[in-house]
Amino acid sequence: MVEKALTTTGPVRTCIGCRQRAAIAELVRVAAAAEHGATVATIDRTSTMPGRGAWLHHDPDCLRAAMRRRAFGPALRVPGLVVNADDLEREMSDAAPPGA
Repeated sequence: MVEKALTTTGPVRTCIGCRQRAAIAELVRVAAAAEHGATVATIDRTSTMPGRGAWLHHDPDCLRAAMRRRAFGPALRVPGLVVNADDLEREMSDAAPPGA
């Protein structure tokens, strides 16, 4: 299958929810952070947290798809990662959508 070329000149990443490629400006980064002795997935608003990142569209459907596919663990490569969909969805709604 031939994928349609993106019309962006900046970096391109793949959303771990819908698996569509998009410019970084259209996605939010999720990274692993230590919290209360556990490693949890959290939204990286500034894209500066250390370690690997996973990218999602600013859309609850992509978050749900990533949760259903259990995509966070393999994408972040962190053993014992705790992913709370409600917390991530709340963080996404609190964060300004990309480009806003």
